[in-house]
Formats: sequence, C-alpha cells, structure tokens
Amino acid sequence: MVNPFRIHIERKELNPYSRSFYDADVECRACGRPIKNRDTCSVVVHRGRDASGLDVFLPIPEEELPNDPVEWGSFVGPHCAKKLPKTHKVTYKRLFKNHSDTWC
Repeated sequence: MVNPFRIHIERKELNPYSRSFYDADVECRACGRPIKNRDTCSVVVHRGRDASGLDVFLPIPEEELPNDPVEWGSFVGPHCAKKLPKTHKVTYKRLFKNHSDTWC
C-alpha cells in the first residue's frame, strides 16, 4: 500500500525571462523556482495536485534507485524539500554517489 503525503506548497508568480531562469539547471517541481545546481536538489515522486489543491508525494521506490532519477522522479529545491518527510525524498548527491555507475 502506497502512503502518499499531501501538503500545500505555494507557487509564486515568477518571471520566466529573468536571469535566474537562464542560469538554472532545473526548476523545482513543487513551487517552480529555478535551481542553479542539480547537485543541491532532492528527488521526489510528485503526482501533481489532488482535488483539494494539495500536492501529492509518494515514498521513494527503493527498486528504482539504481535507475537515473530523471526516469522516475522530479527535482525539488531545498526550500520545498524541508517540508517533506525523509521517506518521501532523497538527495541527488546521494543518488549520484551510490548509483551513478548503473545509469546509462
């Protein structure tokens, strides 16, 4: 049984033409903020928003860890990752260190 975690994350009105977006490596899946360095991100399984407007996150699938996180997860910045429990996030740095040899 999957244990989803639901939380409200506020999305800000951001200018996609600002310099911070040009220099960004990825964007936070939860709030949309630009992230300059992917190594500082966390990887989550984000399933969008439910009917009540809450963001839905699933626990990290242990069987997917050897695969590239781009295939199974989404990136969130440190600001949004602080709001999630440990079972629902993993740092990109840890994934790269332990599993990058199996990524294609």
